Amino acid sequence: MVVTRSLATSTKNRATKKIKKLTMSFFKINKKDKKSQKELYPEIVEAGGLSYALNREFEKLNSNLRVIIDEDLTNKLPFSYSRVEHKNKFSQIYIAAEEKLYLPDYWREGVCLAHGKTEEIELVAESLDYWLTSEQKTNLLSERFKFVIPDKKAVIFDNNKEVEYTWNLILNDQNRKEIKNFVKLAIKDEILKTLFPFTSLMTLCFSRCTGFPYTYDTPTVSPTLTGEYIIRLGHDKIIGQGSAIEAIKIVKDNLPKDIKPAIKGTADDLKIYD
Repeated sequence: MVVTRSLATSTKNRATKKIKKLTMSFFKINKKDKKSQKELYPEIVEAGGLSYALNREFEKLNSNLRVIIDEDLTNKLPFSYSRVEHKNKFSQIYIAAEEKLYLPDYWREGVCLAHGKTEEIELVAESLDYWLTSEQKTNLLSERFKFVIPDKKAVIFDNNKEVEYTWNLILNDQNRKEIKNFVKLAIKDEILKTLFPFTSLMTLCFSRCTGFPYTYDTPTVSPTLTGEYIIRLGHDKIIGQGSAIEAIKIVKDNLPKDIKPAIKGTADDLKIYD
């Protein structure tokens, strides 16, 4: 298999470019409000940017965490963004434009498990240090920091039930009725039920990992108007078509030989890219 480029790196680069574009357009639209935004966040102005302000708070906590500083996104009030990473976790921090609010999120192994909202940058730094440098579950994070709200799926991922949960979520999704007959069989299959399912429009995909970016080296299944399923390998190579039973066989016959149950983590952890 030829590895072209890291999907995670590609995703991060696209996200950064999008943030820069939003920053500049938002900055132009709200140019007249620049002074009021500075008044909302004097600690950011004093530090020279959101990233520097957060790093100052980490230093006060004697934390080894540091923000990944992108000079192009520094001093871009009223819109600002920072990112902090540590091992298998990361957090993104945004600020509101019309009121003073820090808006952090909390990711682990490629899954966003919680969001926060607070006026105090000190609390943001404390919560990030707690989340990123410990192995605590999401509920303990929200219990300690009341401004953090766990995602409804957090307890599922914390208890290692994400694969089974997601299969059942797709099975019971009224907007996915066309794929239901295939999913019923896949859930009972000893191999397919251990892969992490996700959908792209009406297409059912399988990943070797439970976090984003996912892997894309397995067949995908798309429903047809006749009740059959089209199986593709890669983006557009059709490798078969048939009933749910036939589709199961085609998918299994075209799985990578070394296929194993989906792991917690991302495609980067497996070094498998599209």
